[in-house]
Amino acid sequence: MGKKKELEAKHTWSDSIFRYLFKDVKNFIKMYEVFTGIKLSPEEIEYRNTDSIVMSKDLKNDIAFITKNGKFIVLVEHQSTKCPNMALRMLIYYSELLKIYVKKHELNIYGTLPIEYPKAEFYVAYNGKTPWIGDNRIVAGDVTINVKLVDINYDKLEVKEKDNTLLGYAYLVRQYKYYKNKVGLSSQHAIDKALNDCRDESYLDDYVNKEEFLSMVTKVWTIEQQAIDRERWAREEEQAKAKEKIAIAVEKAAKKAEEKAEKKAEAKIAKAEAKAAKAEAKAAKAEEKASKAEEKAKLQIQEDKLNTVKRLLEMGLSNTDAANGAGVELDVVLEVSKDLK
Repeated sequence: MGKKKELEAKHTWSDSIFRYLFKDVKNFIKMYEVFTGIKLSPEEIEYRNTDSIVMSKDLKNDIAFITKNGKFIVLVEHQSTKCPNMALRMLIYYSELLKIYVKKHELNIYGTLPIEYPKAEFYVAYNGKTPWIGDNRIVAGDVTINVKLVDINYDKLEVKEKDNTLLGYAYLVRQYKYYKNKVGLSSQHAIDKALNDCRDESYLDDYVNKEEFLSMVTKVWTIEQQAIDRERWAREEEQAKAKEKIAIAVEKAAKKAEEKAEKKAEAKIAKAEAKAAKAEAKAAKAEEKASKAEEKAKLQIQEDKLNTVKRLLEMGLSNTDAANGAGVELDVVLEVSKDLK
């Protein structure tokens, strides 16, 4: 089994801007009204903090608040990508907020009397490209977690008042995506262009010229870009290592194939040479056999001629006539004649 991965959330510059804008209670109240149609007053809110629930150094809830009468807790999570585990995440955030609530009000959860604790509302503010239809739900014992998905893309929001911070945020994100993905500008130039469009269209007037907001946007983008660069460098390094590994493997395979071919060729040559040597030996043997046969034939002819001379002499022919009749030299006839006497 692989190593157990630590809980990790990937926050982008848009997440950071979202938390920055809606940590302001008046902006949160307007966003909540868009979500529910219910208008709250700042006096009704007891606790709010965009960094409220820290699960690890990388995982935290975006927006949370509790009403002063302890009636309910509202949790809002910003998402630019679909996540099927939002209900489970909200359940974890909710349990952490309850810990804060119990500690703040010094409630004894080990006592014999039941404790009244605030119920919860859960929302996901979604501005991704891929449609995300339907709510997210989980049941854990007596606790049911229903998460309401709210599409906050600019074209999906019904609110049209330009002073509405949620609409301004949605417009800023839409323009950024347009310049980044459609026009092909760099991230920094796309953000600058989107901010200029907000100024021209009177969106986020309280922020687009505010040094703190602009510094935050630049800082968040720089940190994010550095993380993207590090990830890209690591990926390129891995790709380079993989290419090098493949090149070494190809080189080894080629060398092995070459060595195999050389051995095969050498074996083939050795076999051919052995075959040639065998053929040469066979030819030499045949030549020797032919030579012996030729010698034998010569001896046989000579013997036949001598026998012919002998018969001719026995028949009473002269030496000269016997030599001519047998086709031999006279000296041969004289030798045979001596043997006959």
